[in-house]
Amino acid sequence: MEINNPKKYKPTKKVMMFYTNTWQRILIVIGMAISTSSIYPCNVQAQSLGEKGNILIAQNLGGIVRKIPLEEVPLTTMSAAKTVTNAQFNQARIELKSDGSLIYIMRGKNQQGFQVEAQVTPSGTIIQVDEQIDTSAVPEIAVKAFKRWAPNDQIISIWRSTRLGELYYQFVIQDFWLEVATDGNKVMIYRKKVNIT
Repeated sequence: MEINNPKKYKPTKKVMMFYTNTWQRILIVIGMAISTSSIYPCNVQAQSLGEKGNILIAQNLGGIVRKIPLEEVPLTTMSAAKTVTNAQFNQARIELKSDGSLIYIMRGKNQQGFQVEAQVTPSGTIIQVDEQIDTSAVPEIAVKAFKRWAPNDQIISIWRSTRLGELYYQFVIQDFWLEVATDGNKVMIYRKKVNIT
């Protein structure tokens, strides 16, 4: 055993230093990843479920959302939202998406007294319009698809969501909402978003 030989002892010490530095680096990177993900969460979707892959469980983490006064919404954004929804808005939020883009989210009531929410870019492009609707306005096939996945859950509200030419029905329950395609062939389940105020 040649422990007193400095040439053989140094490499062992360097190897141990390397492992220590590597573990420190790994822990620092993991810590940074965890802290960054809590500040800038991104959309996360789980794999498809079901025989035909028509069920998608999604955890909607979105971006960072903050309430703002209606006066802070750009005029082009507000005009576009009012033109499309014909609603009177009383709340506004701004969302910083995970890709760095901004979306204004305005909420109010339409002429029928139902809640309306519009998501619009700063330049006035309509991203999504959600309208609260009565149960009678939902196609039976969409109701059946909802009941298949949440048979015992009480519905808090139902919304019709229009985005980029696609139409979905959203069934809001306690901690989730289920989004059902008009033909009932696609169901997505989302966990409710936590907003930063």
